[in-house]
Amino acid sequence: MDRPLSSLLETLTLPGHRAATQHWLALYRAGDNRVPMLHDLDPLQFSAALPDIWIVDLDPDGRFRFHLLGQNMIDWHGSNPKGLSFEDIYTPEMLPVVTAMVRRVIEQPAVVYQKAQSVTRNRSLPVPIERIALPLADAEGRVRHLFGVTVFMTRDGHGSGPLRTELQVDDWYPVETAET
Repeated sequence: MDRPLSSLLETLTLPGHRAATQHWLALYRAGDNRVPMLHDLDPLQFSAALPDIWIVDLDPDGRFRFHLLGQNMIDWHGSNPKGLSFEDIYTPEMLPVVTAMVRRVIEQPAVVYQKAQSVTRNRSLPVPIERIALPLADAEGRVRHLFGVTVFMTRDGHGSGPLRTELQVDDWYPVETAET
């Protein structure tokens, strides 16, 4: 469901989501409504979220690749997927879902907040997760990166990544940019 960007913080209850989003919004507003640049992120502004963060790059060939992951994300996947493409990591069932979400965040651009249940190999019950994904620009101002925070509501089930994810909340916040 599309919602106004001005209501984004009202949706977020987790401290890491709020801190990362407040920092992103401050950069967005300070940049006259331009998508913030990757190099402007200040991790000290969202230090509590660092274990849960991830950054994805859009390569020139159109593939998505992990740029950076916090320790909880590394634990979730069972190894550090830094530098790997989505095709290297996600199951055939998950790949189109994750790719569509990331493409929309970058191409629209938009912020997405999701609550979901992830089914894994290592746990009989789904793992509840909450995630926020925010667009970021490269040094030339092109939206080519995603900055996200994913919080796993349980510690078990980690180690193999998701087999599939069932969305419960899928809220989109279109980003009005100075260019649009």
